[in-house]
Amino acid sequence: MLNKLKISHRLALFMPMLVLALALAVGFALSTLRGTLMDDRKEELKQILMVTRGIAQNWYDREQSGELTRAQAQKGAQDDIRKLRFGNGEYVYVNQYDGLTIVHIKREFEGKNRMSFKTADGVETVRLGIEAAKQGGGSFTYTYPRPGSKGGPAESFPKMTYSLGFEPWQWALGTGIYIDDVDAIYHDILTAMLMLTAVVVVAGGLVAYLLARSIAKPLKLITERMGRLADGDLSVDIPLLNDRHEIGRLARALEVFKRNGLRNAELTQAQMAEQQEKLRRQQAVEASLADFQQRTARVLDNVVNASEEVRNHSSGLADMATQSRGMVEMANQASAETSGNVQMIASAAEELAAAVGEVNQQVTRSTTIAERAVTEAERTGETMRGLAEAAESIGTIVQVIQEIASQTNLLALNATIEAARAGEAGKGFAVVASEVKTLASQTTKATDEIQGYITGIQQETTRAVDAIANIAHVVGDMRAISTAIASAMEQQGATTSEIARNINEAAAGTQQVSTNIVGVAGAAEQTSQSANVLHAASEALRQDADGLNAEITGFFTRLRAI
Repeated sequence: MLNKLKISHRLALFMPMLVLALALAVGFALSTLRGTLMDDRKEELKQILMVTRGIAQNWYDREQSGELTRAQAQKGAQDDIRKLRFGNGEYVYVNQYDGLTIVHIKREFEGKNRMSFKTADGVETVRLGIEAAKQGGGSFTYTYPRPGSKGGPAESFPKMTYSLGFEPWQWALGTGIYIDDVDAIYHDILTAMLMLTAVVVVAGGLVAYLLARSIAKPLKLITERMGRLADGDLSVDIPLLNDRHEIGRLARALEVFKRNGLRNAELTQAQMAEQQEKLRRQQAVEASLADFQQRTARVLDNVVNASEEVRNHSSGLADMATQSRGMVEMANQASAETSGNVQMIASAAEELAAAVGEVNQQVTRSTTIAERAVTEAERTGETMRGLAEAAESIGTIVQVIQEIASQTNLLALNATIEAARAGEAGKGFAVVASEVKTLASQTTKATDEIQGYITGIQQETTRAVDAIANIAHVVGDMRAISTAIASAMEQQGATTSEIARNINEAAAGTQQVSTNIVGVAGAAEQTSQSANVLHAASEALRQDADGLNAEITGFFTRLRAI
């Protein structure tokens, strides 16, 4: 229950306890005082009776010495006792054990047996006194009128009587004293005690109020400041820091809490700032990653597109090489036919005289074949020039791929630097960046190999163009020779040796044409092989680009999942 009360109310409980303690103390003190006063009165009566018994003993001793008879001794003792007075006219009386009164202030009582005497309140004083005397002494109280009063019950006052026996003569010595003064003293002291108790209670209440106020007010103030501090108000002023009592120590502890709160607030702000900085860095990293991903995606798209274009061009190059090889075969067949025709012309030259008409026919046929060879040579030249242009286009594409690989390598280097700045969080990013750099290096190496193949194709294409040009030149010579033969046919009178010489030159030319056509066929075959290699390299490049795209996508997915 006390836990539900305020401290001021708990301190107020001191007052009822103080009143109860004072009441108990005053009651005990008054009871003790009354007992002490009664004991003093009793002791006073006892001492008087001791003196009285001493007087009786003195006369008894004279009786025992033979100086006086018993009657004389008792008479002397009675006279001395009758004269005794103390207090406010108090006296001593003597009763024999049989109830006969022998000494009394009221002489009319002497000589009478008063064993059955009772006071107004019904106390048998004579009998009680004789019984107390027989038992060695004792006291009792009763009410009795004061001497000189009318004796009514209203004028009776409390009185204490003490009895003491004198055994040699069987006397019960008795005396009494009014004890109403004890009640007066008791009531005076009770009044004083009550006034003192009231003063103590009032003073105690005031002290308790001031004490409760001196405790409750600082506690209320500290509690209010503690509540504000608990609500997060760190600007609160802590009072009572210089007090040396428990509340002062509480205030100093609260000041420590306030400082710790301020320190925690500063740490929280620092952590929030650090968190914001981390968030800003994370956003920057996310932005860099997004930008890097976009740029990488664009580069990979360019690589894929370039690889597709290279593959398409390589397919076209292979087709053109196949077509060139077919045209070369046709040219080779035409050259073979031309060589046969020349041999036939040589034979006809031997029989020139006999078969001029036949020679004319063969010359016409040779001219036709020469025209066809020129046409096929021109077409082959155009095809080889297209092949050269395709090779140059492939070289341009390879340069684009090299630039893409360089840009990818640069992006991988930037990603490695950003991963190093990110610390532990960027280790996975650094691994992927290293893989990107490795793929970029592989791409560069592949493009270098493709560049080498393209250079070879360009060289072989140049040689093929030159060979076809030689074929065209030879075919042109053939056409000139055919024209010369036609002129010779008009000059049938030219010498056979000149015809033989021209025919031999024609045979050497056809042989050179055959040789050049074989070279063109080899170049066309090599061009086809190079186109196939370029196609395979472009396909591998496209697969590497797809793998690189998958790795980068997976890396960004894993990085964003961290």
